[in-house]
Amino acid sequence: DPRGLSRLLLAGAPLSSPSVLMSGLELLAQLDTRQALQAFRGPQLHLFGGLDGLVPAEAAGDLLALLPDVEIGLIEQASHAFLLEDPHGV
Repeated sequence: DPRGLSRLLLAGAPLSSPSVLMSGLELLAQLDTRQALQAFRGPQLHLFGGLDGLVPAEAAGDLLALLPDVEIGLIEQASHAFLLEDPHGV
């Protein structure tokens, strides 16, 4: 139930002003984790949501070009919060 999930997330979210939230998104937009991903020596599984507005599923191709041995999964009808939306489906 998307509305129920929205209410649950809003109830647990800290009270932050829109400008603080935008600053956080701007910081995430500049974050570059490529070096850390390349340095990690364990197995990697990266899941993408087909409806994710923050990390588009198209980024999977770039990730595979950087790290050809990683495993990629796509949950087509999921957004960025797919673990909250359907934890048993993952």
